Amino acid sequence: MGAERFRVVLADDDADVREILTVALERTGRFEVVATAEDAPGAVQAATDADPDLVLLDLAMPGGGGLDAIPRVRAVAPDARIVVVSGFPGDRLAEAARERGAVGYVEKGLSPKRTVEEIVAVAGVLDAVAEILRSQRTLEPTVASSAVARRFMEETLDRWSCGEVLDVVNLLVSELVTNAVVHGGSEAEVSVVLTSTALRIEVGDHDDFVPSVNEASDWATSGRGLALVEAMARRWGIDRVPGGKVIWFEVDRPDR
Repeated sequence: MGAERFRVVLADDDADVREILTVALERTGRFEVVATAEDAPGAVQAATDADPDLVLLDLAMPGGGGLDAIPRVRAVAPDARIVVVSGFPGDRLAEAARERGAVGYVEKGLSPKRTVEEIVAVAGVLDAVAEILRSQRTLEPTVASSAVARRFMEETLDRWSCGEVLDVVNLLVSELVTNAVVHGGSEAEVSVVLTSTALRIEVGDHDDFVPSVNEASDWATSGRGLALVEAMARRWGIDRVPGGKVIWFEVDRPDR
């Protein structure tokens, strides 16, 4: 699993699903779909021939179905991680899949991007794929953008099961977004990145001015954002980029 790109076998009887998932996986730059199959015997054969790191299996396939294929895939590709990607609810089937050797269960119906995020999360490959989960939002230069940023953080962190750090993240991102859109008069590019050990939040703007932690007086109505970031984040920094800057901070992942 330490290869630069994860080798994936994708088995689903729906050709459209195979194509959509292939595009979504390979668009990340960290996955290569090396073989596809439309039935259970084909999945076993593809896993035998392709030496995959990850095998994605549908359940409703001809030739025995995905549940029966799981132990057969494990036998021919013991080092691969198997994730079931199915249209069936996972309340009971997920446990049956894990008992047969799958590492996780993802229900269809999500967007392709969300499906890939779920696959990465349940497959446990975040230690090797440092930045596979990334969400980004562009905010208008208005005071309302801080609230938009907070809702964006809530939706993203809930999806990634990181809601325990939401209060800290929302406090800090509100300060940085306010600095960008109000005091800098710029749009803000807000990104949330899930790495193997941390949540990293980046706020970029088109203002060349680089603030410092010590610039705000006791009576100042602004300029306290970086002091809060320095006090509450485990790491932070400011990177100059063409046409502006990016201020970022990291907090520990609550599941580490």
